[in-house]
Amino acid sequence: MSEMLGNHYFQVRKYLLAEQVYEKLPSKELSKTIILKKLIICYTQTNKLQKALKLFLQLIENDLAVFGVEMNTDDCPCNELIFSIESGETKYLNDFQRYTSLGILWMFCSCKTSLNYFKMAVDESPDNETVKKILQLIKNYFNQNNFNLN
Repeated sequence: MSEMLGNHYFQVRKYLLAEQVYEKLPSKELSKTIILKKLIICYTQTNKLQKALKLFLQLIENDLAVFGVEMNTDDCPCNELIFSIESGETKYLNDFQRYTSLGILWMFCSCKTSLNYFKMAVDESPDNETVKKILQLIKNYFNQNNFNLN
């Protein structure tokens, strides 16, 4: 299976199939940031939120600015996914999962909105160390780059 096949599935919004292809890629291919970002999106859509969080954390620990680099607009489904979640069309088991998914997806479009959703996720589950760490990394990024958090 190839990256091109995974990208095809991703573009036609077959997230489970794309995920399966991406996970089987050799580590050299899988280490590409664009593939990791797509895999994170797949995980948010296939109810593998813990995997999405783990991979998301790995990416932002290395360099949160990778989310400032746009994906090809044909590839990026975030606007439609965000709308589906925020409108209530896509359901989650609880608000923590909803806020976490939105935090991840919004990072592709707006760091500030992502930060707000991760704050709500921490409020819902204050003992979740992964989400607390993600929130802190985003806050640090804002502070280091002199962005206004208010």
